[in-house]
Amino acid sequence: MKVGVVKHLNARPLTYGMEKRKEHTILYENPSVLKEELLKNNLDLALISSVECIRNESKLNFSMSTGVCAEKKVRSILFFENKNEPNPESIFVDEGSRSSVALLKILYHEKYNTIIDTIPLNPTEIQGRISEKKGSHLLFGDNALIANWDREAYQVYDLAEWWNTITGLNFIFALWAYPKNLKIDEAIFYSSLEYGLQKIDEIINKENRFSKEMISNYLLNELHYVVTEKDRLGFELFRKKCLELKLL
Repeated sequence: MKVGVVKHLNARPLTYGMEKRKEHTILYENPSVLKEELLKNNLDLALISSVECIRNESKLNFSMSTGVCAEKKVRSILFFENKNEPNPESIFVDEGSRSSVALLKILYHEKYNTIIDTIPLNPTEIQGRISEKKGSHLLFGDNALIANWDREAYQVYDLAEWWNTITGLNFIFALWAYPKNLKIDEAIFYSSLEYGLQKIDEIINKENRFSKEMISNYLLNELHYVVTEKDRLGFELFRKKCLELKLL
């Protein structure tokens, strides 16, 4: 199969088996690109943003067995609210993960009762603006993990933590999706994850940007990959909110 895999650390345990077993052709890209490749029938399977699973469910099937899930903290989806620029007209976002953008719009609406405009921007440019203390921003994935900011200038929100505080539910950021005309055995998702967890020390040791303790805690405690009932309930509430706010 041709399989689309996200490049970020948060998905490594989930995708590691497919990457390393040499049974598939792998494309590494952001979820937004992988979704487009699925719709063009250039991929058989890909890990994409949960909001895109909802948005494209007439064309794509998706599995609710495994995914990138968080309970009270995700660490890698961060909203940087500029303390010195209240009531912004727009927020600059790394749009590689559409779920993160949709979730930010929902949470911002809950807090300020307005649907904020978002402007896609290269994550390197976003980090530059954060360094200059200009504007409010959203970063996700590895770009959020390596971000630096002035605590005096920015109030930073972990979106999973924010969502859990408001709803008491978990959040699913990404799921495996595939074209409607294909039939894929759910066992493939569990098998890839099982392999990734068996090789978790290998995954951790390959990453040199962060401490091993941080990576281990992030992958094994802050994130989880087998979808639970609390994840499913959070997913359905997210779907409802997206429909209510016309985000689809």
